[in-house]
Amino acid sequence: MKKNVYRFKTLKVIELSVFIILEVIFLIILLTNKTMKSSIFVDKSLFTLCSVMYATIILSLSFLIYDFIKLRELKIQSHQLENLAYLDSKTGIPNRTSCSMFFDTHGSKDSLNGICCMVSEISNIKAINETNGKDVGDKVIRDFSNILESSAKDFGFVGRNGGNEFVTVIEKCTDEKLASFCKLLSNGIEEYNRHEPVSITVRSESVLFDKEEVSSFSELIAQAYKKLGR
Repeated sequence: MKKNVYRFKTLKVIELSVFIILEVIFLIILLTNKTMKSSIFVDKSLFTLCSVMYATIILSLSFLIYDFIKLRELKIQSHQLENLAYLDSKTGIPNRTSCSMFFDTHGSKDSLNGICCMVSEISNIKAINETNGKDVGDKVIRDFSNILESSAKDFGFVGRNGGNEFVTVIEKCTDEKLASFCKLLSNGIEEYNRHEPVSITVRSESVLFDKEEVSSFSELIAQAYKKLGR
């Protein structure tokens, strides 16, 4: 769809350029050719021809402006469709499809060097749903997603890999870098619990590729899920 939008935009820019050039040529001829300038108001046929040409150019420009407006709407719709395809509708963070696409970028063993994979879950989400209702549970999931995304913005990728499953991937990770991220995440959760009526508890497990006997990303994330008890 992006390619079609780009082609349409290119075509309309070319059309607009052509009409602007024609408009400029028309005005130059009209202003510099004294004979034509004086004849326009004498010769009715010439006056009619010039009027029709000018009206055609103006009308065409109007249609082009309309096309550019529709193009803008098309780009907005395209962006919205992309969001529907790759962002989780409930939380706004990358969804399972986006997670899978990101995981595929680490298909080779060399690309896994320095990779840390962390999986997290809200351990009391079931109790929250039962006690406060699903709407509150959904809000908690959204709020935790925001905390996770904010904490990881300088560290790596985050996504919702299912209902109560969240994945964080940190590239070029060290023990110190992982500890810094975990500290930020923990602080964010503590701050949230101080101000919200419903507190959340989060369980997370992480694995570093350099410390695991695995050969693929799927095995690495499986190790993280295994440590989490999934």
